[in-house]
Amino acid sequence: MPDQPLPALHGLVLTGGTSSRMGRDKAALVYHGEPQWRVAAETVRACGADPFWSCSAAQATTWHLGERAILDVVPGHGPASGLHAAFSRGGNDAWLVIGCDYPWLEAQDLERLLAARAPAFDAVTYLNPATDDIEPLITLWEPAAQRQFLRAFANGEDSARRILRSCALQVLTPRSAQVLENRNAE
Repeated sequence: MPDQPLPALHGLVLTGGTSSRMGRDKAALVYHGEPQWRVAAETVRACGADPFWSCSAAQATTWHLGERAILDVVPGHGPASGLHAAFSRGGNDAWLVIGCDYPWLEAQDLERLLAARAPAFDAVTYLNPATDDIEPLITLWEPAAQRQFLRAFANGEDSARRILRSCALQVLTPRSAQVLENRNAE
């Protein structure tokens, strides 16, 4: 039996949060000479995934995203609202998802997720050594994981981590713990 082709790939940069702990839009913070919303998108693009942004209407307008903006359909659930909006778009493609608040994440880290793809897995993610838990906001979500997410979300579950745990996972160790450090507060 020939190898199954893997689904096509899209990139999703999660930027639409309220940044309540940060006190200002963390997607607009500059860590490497550019705002994080742009750096994250370029990181995704470097891996061959054309980026979309889960963002607010104001961000979409300010950043001139046009059709690349994905607005929450069911707001108020944090990153899960952004995942829900992207996964609800239909199609049978995979989503390479990253949060905008991981300034040490590089293309090589995302390429490791892509290299670990296999038909036996619903998703490929990292295990954060600081929390000893998976990182759903740095994950390759295959269509099966997306379907699981949408079912669980429809039943009231809005923890991407809990939903992801119910999937067949390929879990990787990051090249360094710093890669998975997010910036939720100054």
